[in-house]
Amino acid sequence: METSSQTTIEEPDPAAEPGDGAERNAFSGRSIFLAVSGAVLAIVLLFALLADGESTDSTDPLVANDQFDSLIFLNSDGTEGVLSDYAGEPLVVNFFASWCGPCRAELPEFERVSNANEGSVRFLGISHDLDEVTWRSFVEETSVTYDTVFQPDQELFIALDAKGMPTTAFISPEGEVLQVWTGILSEEKLQELINENLVEA
Repeated sequence: METSSQTTIEEPDPAAEPGDGAERNAFSGRSIFLAVSGAVLAIVLLFALLADGESTDSTDPLVANDQFDSLIFLNSDGTEGVLSDYAGEPLVVNFFASWCGPCRAELPEFERVSNANEGSVRFLGISHDLDEVTWRSFVEETSVTYDTVFQPDQELFIALDAKGMPTTAFISPEGEVLQVWTGILSEEKLQELINENLVEA
């Protein structure tokens, strides 16, 4: 018994122009390139914004002493603390983490400004590192001597409606959040904001 097989060969579509497939591939490649380029540009613009800094001035100031006392952090000596522990003193609160490049860049600047304002303005660093060991080793690495605390769940950061890392808040002796600055701060700019919010006010 004989069997037969038949192979069907599709004829090319006469309406298709030679090179259509290559052109479609090229168009698809250009689309992907433009999409990726757009995403990269958006990221670059975001980092540029953070580098320049963005300020939020409180027209209806939050009262940190009243509203934030349930937001507990871990002090360096192992005790628990809250923001109102610093009531009665002008306070600079800086949110930082070891994984944040701009934080690493600005911490030496904060240390110098803290030393320059010793006795008149208090500084508090709040770490968002993933674990306590990383927080402590990073503080040691950067030689920061002002108070730092550990709050990995970012409760205060969220309560202040902060937008990115690093963020710095300026709080009056009465506990009013006067200004929240998102982005890296130089020594000169940090001192300027202290003068505007905590010294000249």
